[in-house]
Amino acid sequence: MKYLTILLLLISTYSFSQKHYNFDYLLEYDVTYYKYSEKGGITDILQNEKTLKKYYLTNSKFNNYKAEITELDTLTYQLIFTDNLGVSLNVTALKKDLDNAEFINVDCKYVKKLSNRFNYQTKHYDFINLNDTLLKDMSYKRYKLTSIKPKRTKRRKLATLFYIIEDSTAFHLPHLIHTTAYNEFNKEHSIPNGIFKERYLVDYDGNLDFRERLISIQKIDKKLVIGDECNYSANK
Repeated sequence: MKYLTILLLLISTYSFSQKHYNFDYLLEYDVTYYKYSEKGGITDILQNEKTLKKYYLTNSKFNNYKAEITELDTLTYQLIFTDNLGVSLNVTALKKDLDNAEFINVDCKYVKKLSNRFNYQTKHYDFINLNDTLLKDMSYKRYKLTSIKPKRTKRRKLATLFYIIEDSTAFHLPHLIHTTAYNEFNKEHSIPNGIFKERYLVDYDGNLDFRERLISIQKIDKKLVIGDECNYSANK
């Protein structure tokens, strides 16, 4: 298996031939996926009978990009990076390197051009403001990203994505994973600032597909670096 080369605290100056993505927050989530039996009822799908851990590297002032980190085994992570303005990559990295790295230096052979060919989907979806919800006696804002075309929803059996957002994290632009969610926010700004406390998907039949729950928020200073020759971002 080939591992991503991580550059550990070795860069003292910025190069004009490189693109730097800055991250100032590390968000930790527990993720549960659900499976429904033919007879009804939920069966949790848990890796090794444990809730899955997922981490996000984010920038509180720019939400067009983020890095998603999941554990592959005791030694390695999978890192998926997406810049909705045109860049994506999917690499494997040693945990000890990625945890300690200030600079994540990615060779252009791992970088791909991201086409935002589904931007037109914004005409089919909208964020809907729902009633606030209580979690452990605290009130949180609640929104859903859903299809606004009933016939299309029924024909394609489309799911609905729900967000529960913390008021105390309004310093952070909306943390949106799905590309359609980002495109809709970028077009309408119809969801408030904040980090989601929970995010969950409900399928067309009303069944819970997955749920992410926020565990911790950590202030960090990390950078992902790619060469200018593979900087496909529209925001160069």
